[in-house]
Amino acid sequence: MIDLRRHIKRFLTAPAAVGGLGALIFTALSAGDLYGVASVLRERAIDAIQRAAPRGTGGAGVLVVDIDSASVARAGRWPLPRADMARLAERILEGRPAAVAFDIFFDGPDRHSLRAHLEGAADSRLRAALAPFLAEAPDPDHAFGETLERGQTILAALAGGAAPPAAFNFVRVEGRAGLDMARPISGALAPYEPLASEALALGVSSLFGEDGGIVRKAPLLLSVRGQLVPGLALEATRLAQSVAMLTVDASGRLDTGTRRLPLGEGGALRLRWSDSAHWAQRTRSAADLLEGRVAPEQFEGRVVIVGASAPEAGALRPTTLGPLTPTVQIHAEAAEQILAGTAPLRPQSALPIEVGAALALAGMAAAVAGRVGPTTAFALQLTLSALWIAIAATALISYDLVLDPAGPPLIVLLSGNMAAAAAFARTRRMKAFISRKFEQYISVDVVREIIAHPERLRREGEMRVITALFTDIENFTPMTHRLAPHDLIALLDIYLSGLERIVTDHGGMVDGVTGDAIHAFFNVPLERADHADAAIACAAAIIEFSESFRKEPLAAEAGFGRTRVGVETGPAIVGDVGGARRLNYTAYGDAVIVASRLEQANKQFDSQICIGPGAAAAAQRRDLTPLGALRLKGLSEDTMIFTLEGD
Repeated sequence: MIDLRRHIKRFLTAPAAVGGLGALIFTALSAGDLYGVASVLRERAIDAIQRAAPRGTGGAGVLVVDIDSASVARAGRWPLPRADMARLAERILEGRPAAVAFDIFFDGPDRHSLRAHLEGAADSRLRAALAPFLAEAPDPDHAFGETLERGQTILAALAGGAAPPAAFNFVRVEGRAGLDMARPISGALAPYEPLASEALALGVSSLFGEDGGIVRKAPLLLSVRGQLVPGLALEATRLAQSVAMLTVDASGRLDTGTRRLPLGEGGALRLRWSDSAHWAQRTRSAADLLEGRVAPEQFEGRVVIVGASAPEAGALRPTTLGPLTPTVQIHAEAAEQILAGTAPLRPQSALPIEVGAALALAGMAAAVAGRVGPTTAFALQLTLSALWIAIAATALISYDLVLDPAGPPLIVLLSGNMAAAAAFARTRRMKAFISRKFEQYISVDVVREIIAHPERLRREGEMRVITALFTDIENFTPMTHRLAPHDLIALLDIYLSGLERIVTDHGGMVDGVTGDAIHAFFNVPLERADHADAAIACAAAIIEFSESFRKEPLAAEAGFGRTRVGVETGPAIVGDVGGARRLNYTAYGDAVIVASRLEQANKQFDSQICIGPGAAAAAQRRDLTPLGALRLKGLSEDTMIFTLEGD
């Protein structure tokens, strides 16, 4: 009857099975994104790829006017006076840009102008007295508004409030796809109305962070009560391309005029970051522009985004590139990508692809882990992991497809290490089994060699040429009557221990002890070419030991008999048939039977060593001499028997 439990246990402890089970578990956890861990690891890995391989910037048509620390120091405060903003806008518009977007939220009138101070007088009589001066005081907000009105300008709105202001250029939607994909917000806060009314359009400049507040996407579209409103970068590129209205088709693709971009989750554009050198190249300091060090012609035909990197402005956000990234640079990145049609997207088939890749690669690593050493297994895991990372990186860099670079490699490493651990445990069990079964019967060196190369131990059985050695003691039965039981046992213990040590020292395996006799085999369990010579040398050493032992006082008093040895070489079936609880790695064949008969033949020749014709032919030594031919019991023909010279 099949032992199902034993087979199940063997399967569940097999390295490949353990690794495969681990791959299934870890893949399920990754696909389920438990506690968002898988998503965080995926995004951090994509961040690393982006830092290593920045986006190309050929033909970029975006410039940044940065209100940096030098610009704030020049003005003496933040926010910059509206008069300075008006002059800044005027200088930019002189260059005839395609569009100018302001990544600055103008939430009210200029608080630092003379008009604001006059209007803010607390005493009513003082305000009345200052009325003539107020009528003549310059209005920087009006001047800024007039400047905005002269070009294709976009002001920033913020996500929040109750409803979108009417100044938004709403997006036309064909079907529900665009509304369902866009990030819903309660409303949008419009900038100061006198300025908003002069600008050509509004765009939401709010950025939404992910884990740890890291900004990885810029909003293209946001959903407000069934209407879509554009983000700042999208609206700037729309005006630059003279597109009357943005459209989202039924499949969820955004028509920007010259490009059709797929909308990512939340209606956002995943940013494909360029490098810092490009940022420096596209950026102009507002201070330099106001002081005439920047030629307005540089802005011709460009999308210009005005924003602040000065810490006082509070417009710094954590991104892939660092914890203090100016939001104006984030919007500039988005505008460049929109113009270039670069829209990295995680396809709907991404998860099945990642699951399939993880299971295939992890299964390969697990299957190999049980067959090779830990170093090779780990090297394979690293190779497979690097292969997937290269695939994910290529998909992102060359095809704008977002695949998880971290999940499948992590699953490969975890499941591969589980398989390696199972293989290690199996090896430990095998080593313990080998030591338990063989250490008392063969030499320590052979045991170590078997442990180092367990595949060389063929336990299932095979045909092999071996040399068998049998011993016996002359007149053993009469001696037992002359000794007390405890003396007999002590004497035999010393004698047999000596013989076993001699056998193992000569590379043989003690197959068993029967009374006063031992039988041993050479060329098992591991093969050795000189097994016949080793067995004959062992026989000579046994005779030398036994003759010396007979002279010991207790042995001499008991009349300890001579030791007789029979040796023969020939084919035999060898293997382990003893089960798990005892050693029975033994041999079956004519050579075993003949060696036993040769030991008994010493009685007729009055010799101590009888060597069969097979052993004599296989041995390389030249000190063998024939004793004569003898018909051994059980054989149909005479057998030529040899011994060592001097025996």
